[in-house]
Amino acid sequence: MSVRRLGLSLGAGVVGGAAAAVLGAAEVSLLVGWVLATGTLLTWVWWLSWPQGPDDTKLLAEAEGDARSTDAAVLLASVASLAIEAHAQIRFAGRQDALSVTAVILVVLAVVLSWALVNTVFAFRYARLYYEDADGGIDFMQTAPPSYSDFAYMAFTVGMASAVSESQPADTRIRRTVLGHALLAYAFGTGILAVAISLVTGIGQG
Repeated sequence: MSVRRLGLSLGAGVVGGAAAAVLGAAEVSLLVGWVLATGTLLTWVWWLSWPQGPDDTKLLAEAEGDARSTDAAVLLASVASLAIEAHAQIRFAGRQDALSVTAVILVVLAVVLSWALVNTVFAFRYARLYYEDADGGIDFMQTAPPSYSDFAYMAFTVGMASAVSESQPADTRIRRTVLGHALLAYAFGTGILAVAISLVTGIGQG
């Protein structure tokens, strides 16, 4: 993911969060900002990447270059967002006013978008790693070169199952990345489960 797209998406989140605070919803301003930032970034990158065929996928992946620092920043922010979501649930537990209902909706959106963002980061990382080496390092079980949709399939499969399916890692670079992805997906899934339990408990108490 380019620094430019990341920066502009973050800017959208900051503006949205500030607007929420000005309009009297300061308690959910962080959630509003995160939902807008992640929603903008995900829409932008997949709008550009999903339709691309094999040739354009290769060009875009190579143009990204080394994006490890931006990847790390996005992943850390996604994990940290779980704390914001958990705090919001605790803060609004047992309340039935309009703001608390809005907070619940924002928490659900934030969790889903954070999960999607983590897997999107890895989809783009797999694409970059694939084109760094002549052999690719991933066997997609097809003769045609891969497109971004193939890398998305692999990344979201690991994100949901913490394991690969038909797409097989074929070298150490890819296996290391898949291992890190699977461990993060497991930890993230545990966090999501905790948030979900807290959400259900809060609804029950209300």
